[in-house]
Amino acid sequence: MYFVSGRLKTYIKGPDVVSKSERMQHRYKKQITTQGTLNFLAIPQARPIPPPIYVPSQSPSPDVEINSGTRSLSPNELAEFLPLVPVPPVRAPGGDMRLKRTCAIKPTVEDSRDTEDDEDKEINELMQGHASCSPLELPDWPYLCNEIDKVLDKEKKLNQYQLLHSFATLRIKGLGRIAASIHIALSQHKGEGAWFARRICALARHFEKYEQLPIECRGGRCKGSCHLDDEDVNRATRSWLEMQKIGSVTSSRFCCALNATIFPDLGIALKKPLSNHTAHRWMHKLGFHQTILQKGVYMDGHEREDVIHYRNDIFLPTMAKFESHMACYEGEDLKRHEPNLQPGEKRIIAQFHDESCFHANEFKSSAWLKQGQSILQKKSWGCLIHVSDFINEEDGCLIQHNAHGKVIRDARKVIFPGASGDSWWDTQQLLVQVDTAMDIFDATHPDCQALFIFDQSSAHASLGPDALRAFDMNKGNGGKQRKQKDTIIPCTNPTISMHGKPQKMTNENGEAKGLQAMLEERGFDMKGMRAKCTPICPFENDRCCMACLLSRQDDFVNQISMLEAAIINRGHLCLFLPKFHCELNPIEMYWGYAKYRYCEVFKATFAEAKQTTIQSLDACPVETIRRFINRSWCFMSAYHLGLMGKAAEWAVRKQKSHHSVVQHAMLAIDSILN
Repeated sequence: MYFVSGRLKTYIKGPDVVSKSERMQHRYKKQITTQGTLNFLAIPQARPIPPPIYVPSQSPSPDVEINSGTRSLSPNELAEFLPLVPVPPVRAPGGDMRLKRTCAIKPTVEDSRDTEDDEDKEINELMQGHASCSPLELPDWPYLCNEIDKVLDKEKKLNQYQLLHSFATLRIKGLGRIAASIHIALSQHKGEGAWFARRICALARHFEKYEQLPIECRGGRCKGSCHLDDEDVNRATRSWLEMQKIGSVTSSRFCCALNATIFPDLGIALKKPLSNHTAHRWMHKLGFHQTILQKGVYMDGHEREDVIHYRNDIFLPTMAKFESHMACYEGEDLKRHEPNLQPGEKRIIAQFHDESCFHANEFKSSAWLKQGQSILQKKSWGCLIHVSDFINEEDGCLIQHNAHGKVIRDARKVIFPGASGDSWWDTQQLLVQVDTAMDIFDATHPDCQALFIFDQSSAHASLGPDALRAFDMNKGNGGKQRKQKDTIIPCTNPTISMHGKPQKMTNENGEAKGLQAMLEERGFDMKGMRAKCTPICPFENDRCCMACLLSRQDDFVNQISMLEAAIINRGHLCLFLPKFHCELNPIEMYWGYAKYRYCEVFKATFAEAKQTTIQSLDACPVETIRRFINRSWCFMSAYHLGLMGKAAEWAVRKQKSHHSVVQHAMLAIDSILN
């Protein structure tokens, strides 16, 4: 080398960074500052580390045992293996902090002040700056080959990984670096491939040190510009997209809006209209992606304030109280665990209810056919088959067997509604089915108590014919108003002396009382207050009229439905799921299981559809239903721990055989968030 004004006259080409100038070393350090390891692609696993090679100094420390059989490395050989950045620590699955590479004894360079040249100074500075990582403990190529195999199926940069895979294979077979790189270059390049071989060596050296590909610097700065970079255009396009109904936006509609509305309103004149392809690219830049619609957690109202209040403050605490009285099935073999009951307590069995519909002409959407073959699909969905059923963790479906194991009674109700069929499902039919279900439960589990769980539909919340409804009342007594049941003045009434007193809804003549009489008996001043607002009452005002004021009283608000009253009167329990939380009802998964098998069968007639429906419902084994129920319990556990939406769904997906979200799933979420 020749030195002119402190700079190198000639430069050595290749992956050896230490042999380059200080300016080039500084550039390399700056470029790889943000580089890490491949640990983000998979859970880090401990791997055997080759024994370190110690470099004896002139005066070894008495606390360190030096192996006299090891070979001393020269500074140039030592610096070749030094990484330019320290490898960050990796958190092991158990929670302990483990370094990806353990550190050996810090190598030292023999102190020779009289003969030390500029190259030795650079090596010493480099070693002192990165002494936390051992330069001699690089991973072996069999290990790197396995790591590359794991990434080949995930990464898009297949060409670089394939080159590294070939390089690793040749290195394992005993070829040197240069020979391996030349062999690959000759097989991949039309010419001699000398430059390509050098690049393969550099790529292999980088991957050997940092276990990841170099950061791609090309394309970082876009020289072109488009109208979407303008703030006004960007704001106008986002505003237009947000105003559209969810799912109604398409690239063609967006293109028409840009050319006909957005650009003319902003005073932008285009030489030619934007194409549909440009609108498609802009939608991706604005955060829109074409998505396959799937059934799952309904997120539109899932995190609404009133829904969260009912879920966290009412439903989850109630289920936690009942869970201690239930038997559960956990583990891969679904081992049964009995509850710890106190004297006088009954075991509770949860009965999950829901309805589903099967259409006669439902069939699978894809099939394997030979060329020229086809299956003639019917135009309509066909006649409707409505199913209402219960499932539980102990029996699967709620049924009763005789002494020979034959089913004699079933809580499932199947109807065929339509113009020429049965009447549509209503509350009265549900009450009859629930009464039958309670008879079956009392016969099969006489020493237990049933917890019937329903979703919040209008049929399930129907009140009786004599329910308290303030807006059905007149201002004065009598008239054309129905008679309502008597009530008890609640303890939240402003007049303390009236708390807990019964109040009749009819006067001495047997006429129904009006709004004014009811409120005056409760101690309210009705002077100057109208009877009812027209057309509706203001949302934020609860004293706008007599009907609104009376309807906000606790005895009018906290009425139980006919369904709940029928269950409580029989000595059982009733609970309603939060709105938009279909994942908490395991019978939804039971419907999916049956629907999949139903659609796999071709039904030529409506009679075949009826038979296939029953067969599909009966095909689900009890073990599968127990796993469905465990999954719903895991969602309840995740919500109880504070997870919401996608985080809860991910935590439940991490385990498959537990009754609640286990600790390792929460630790994984905590590591991601932190």
